[in-house]
Amino acid sequence: FLFTPSVLASSLADILMARELCAYGIVVGCLTADGAVDKPLLRRFVEAAEGLPVTFHRAIDVCQDRAQALEDIIEAGCARILTSGGAASAPEGAEAIAALVKQAAGRILIMPGAGVTPENVADLARKTGAREFHFSGRTSEPSPMRYRHEGVSMGGTVTIDEYAYLFTDPKKIRQAVEALQALE
Repeated sequence: FLFTPSVLASSLADILMARELCAYGIVVGCLTADGAVDKPLLRRFVEAAEGLPVTFHRAIDVCQDRAQALEDIIEAGCARILTSGGAASAPEGAEAIAALVKQAAGRILIMPGAGVTPENVADLARKTGAREFHFSGRTSEPSPMRYRHEGVSMGGTVTIDEYAYLFTDPKKIRQAVEALQALE
């Protein structure tokens, strides 16, 4: 989340391209070396977006002071914050997410993300007061690949299934929407 000059230039070019391609918004996260929101850089990103909604991503989850980070992100003009509440998953960070929702007081949207599923989204909504949620609704399907070279991972130190297709499952999305609609 600490930008080098070349990554900054690339990110600004990406924002320009997103605008030219009529994207609905952009997602960024930038911190100082001391774990605070990089306010001048975040303002540059918001200005470069020229009115596109800007979401500050889970970089907030590794800030030294999330409450101060929230104020800095609001001041910069972001539309929402994607967060797990500083935990490994949003359900684990529900209490911290609820505190951010309360502190935000409608000035910015707080969007729980990480570990959100159709099975826990309604409970997460009740516990946090959040109204928007981020999740992939991902499922996998076995690859038709017959030969498999076991013991070699393309994910480096992360174990992934090279012989599966990952995709967003419309059924999971529908289940999550229905779970949230049942709260109304």
